[in-house]
Amino acid sequence: MKISEFSLIESFDSNVQGKLVRATNDSFTTKADIGNRTIVFNASSFKQDEKDIWEIEFTEKTSGNITYGKTGSGNQMQVFSFVIDSLKELISRYSPDQIIFGSHKEDNNRTSLYKRMATKIKLSGYHLADIESDSYTDKFIIVKDES
Repeated sequence: MKISEFSLIESFDSNVQGKLVRATNDSFTTKADIGNRTIVFNASSFKQDEKDIWEIEFTEKTSGNITYGKTGSGNQMQVFSFVIDSLKELISRYSPDQIIFGSHKEDNNRTSLYKRMATKIKLSGYHLADIESDSYTDKFIIVKDES
């Protein structure tokens, strides 16, 4: 599978070759080798108030270590391009009612980037709802437009 290229801003163009790992009724995983590491995009679904909600996360794997946080390994634009491509593929396959993901507040740069990314990317038929915050986390909710 080649995850289609998507441009948030030209800096997010990367032509990263993603690979589909799993696509079941409640789980979706893609991965891509970027630099000397593997980036894994995971999504899992659950029902809430009769809505089909998918929670996403992405991790970086290097030499047996897995991390959710910023590593400073470089190629961040390629990583985000891959994540956006995976998000678009998830929407194409499952058409979820909502997609949620979070960012730890202690990493203010990442939260700011996610806010810019979530407001600028164009996901046909979807929009960013209000960002929910608690003491530790900002939760981003992408919602399917009403027909």
